[in-house]
Amino acid sequence: MRLTFAVLLLFASTALGQTAPVVNFAIPGTTAQNNEIVVSKQTCADLRTVTWTRTGALACSSLIFWLSPDNCTGEPGTGDLVLGNEVPQGDTTTLSGTLQLRMSDALAASSPTLSCSTQAENKSYKLCASTEKQDSTLDCDDERSNIGQPTITFTLDPVAPPAPALPAVTGLDSALSVSVTVSGDASQMKVQVVELVQGGEDGGTVTAGELVVEKTQTIDNTVFRMDGLVNGKLYGVQAIAYDKAGNPSDESPLATGSPIPSDGFFAAYREAGGQETGGCGAGGGGLALGAVVAALGFWMMSRRKLS
Repeated sequence: MRLTFAVLLLFASTALGQTAPVVNFAIPGTTAQNNEIVVSKQTCADLRTVTWTRTGALACSSLIFWLSPDNCTGEPGTGDLVLGNEVPQGDTTTLSGTLQLRMSDALAASSPTLSCSTQAENKSYKLCASTEKQDSTLDCDDERSNIGQPTITFTLDPVAPPAPALPAVTGLDSALSVSVTVSGDASQMKVQVVELVQGGEDGGTVTAGELVVEKTQTIDNTVFRMDGLVNGKLYGVQAIAYDKAGNPSDESPLATGSPIPSDGFFAAYREAGGQETGGCGAGGGGLALGAVVAALGFWMMSRRKLS
């Protein structure tokens, strides 16, 4: 009885000392967005890098890495791409490494008919790190388990987002404030201020000319301040959306707007009959509050018509 107890205690101690294997993934640089690597048709054949570190022992089988269009359960199967980074069973020294992912290789493994140039819709793969684990009695599992974390998704996005709607433009002193609406799956927006080109001898349709200034920012901020412009000059403004893969949309419809000097309101106020009195009231021949509001409304309406 004591011998049996001692043997069970020995097995239990060994099991407690055996740490279950875990692989931690990391994506260097800024190529990841929420643990997702997204490529376009243009970058489909480019290499993408994922680093990994391991804790725990490989007591039952080797550690393999693979890409699956479905899930990471069991052995790699048809349509899965096994990556050439296998770590042998019992290896205690290989605790980290680098994986090179290429979307064109993943597509070819899924089907001979899939390619970067022919893919017309999004295609995603999961990055798997799998091995056979031990249970509490030191028995090995019958099939592999995914031990990679966090979940890394590798996606081809061949579709550009739709063009943004007409931007809203407000004149500022030597600048324009441009508000844009996020389109589709856009993650960034670019605003361009351009010269205006009159079409034909009779003026015709105004089109976008030479670029004056541009700015790109994330969709967390959809209001752009475009500086360095000339007061009183009419400019064209257009927006372009970019998705996670870097696909650009078509340009938005062309809006127009003019920067205005900071004293533009007071000029309109005086034209409406107001006087600068040095005070906040309506004395000394100045306009009452209602007239000030009316002057402000007149000035704002004139600016809208101009843009």
